[in-house]
Amino acid sequence: MGTSNQAIIWAVIGSTGCGKGLWMKQQLRKLKPKRLIILDTKDENGDFAQQVHTLRDLALATFKPAFKVRYVPKGKTKKERQAEFEEICRMVSAAKNCVFVVEELGRYTTPSYAPPAWADCCNDGRHDGLHLIAASQFPAQIDKAFLGNATVIHCGYLGELGHRKIMAEKMNITAKQIEDLPDLSYLHFDRKARTVTPGVVKNPYASAPTPRQGRDSASGSGKPSKAGRQSL
Repeated sequence: MGTSNQAIIWAVIGSTGCGKGLWMKQQLRKLKPKRLIILDTKDENGDFAQQVHTLRDLALATFKPAFKVRYVPKGKTKKERQAEFEEICRMVSAAKNCVFVVEELGRYTTPSYAPPAWADCCNDGRHDGLHLIAASQFPAQIDKAFLGNATVIHCGYLGELGHRKIMAEKMNITAKQIEDLPDLSYLHFDRKARTVTPGVVKNPYASAPTPRQGRDSASGSGKPSKAGRQSL
């Protein structure tokens, strides 16, 4: 990946079971990045990158022309997690020209705070050729700068109204459109094109993937949202 003048920041948002992990894996298979760092919170990305067990080994790996590494965080408290995250973000900024995947961003940031090195990745990453992909179940609890800078938002179902309102505002849609999403269905916001496109994550582990019906329909029909592709 060469240095780009355009930011590439993907926010992957949704409750447990809505297909965030499946979608992220599908995107990594399409991207086939030669330089990849995964903050593998759930330790489930062994198909994409080799695990390194210390931050020193992670740093050493980034000096290679090509690398695909993942690190399972060890911090237990919020403070420990943020310190670990900060150091990894510094490595990412120094490495340049790579894809950086962060699972469960809410473990490391709050609405009013993000470790400085993460803010640098979000604000200046386009100069360093960074492609950021970060996921969260609780968008109202992660740093606002990340969501504000996101060039793509992949949003699945969210159970709490507060979280739906946050995402609806960012995507210029209604909270009801997010509330009506069946499992594995999503709305895809492209900031540059100012469009929102509906879709369904394909589950490769199911013989006949069938998303559940919508959770809250006045008629009880459970039909998916009619968000459609729309110009914003």
